[in-house]
Amino acid sequence: MARFRITVTGKDREAMLDLVRKYKIQVSDHGSGSTPTGYTVHAIAEAADMEKLEKAGYRIHRHEDVDELGKQRQTEVGQGDRYKPAGPGKNPRTP
Repeated sequence: MARFRITVTGKDREAMLDLVRKYKIQVSDHGSGSTPTGYTVHAIAEAADMEKLEKAGYRIHRHEDVDELGKQRQTEVGQGDRYKPAGPGKNPRTP
């Protein structure tokens, strides 16, 4: 099941603590704060978890699908061992 980066807004500090204690949501340790309407944190959650949170009174703003973004970003990573010597005559640092 797809996981999404989300911003969660709750009414008070206890509601935000319940994200981890009660709902077992993976909350990021950065970017949290208070707003005039409550407290906000960033988290990673599946669609079913977002639905539960919305029913419990949290406001959810869904961002990107982190699994899909991860797959796209993996194409940027090189192949093989870039530190392995290429062999005689192929590496200018090798005599």
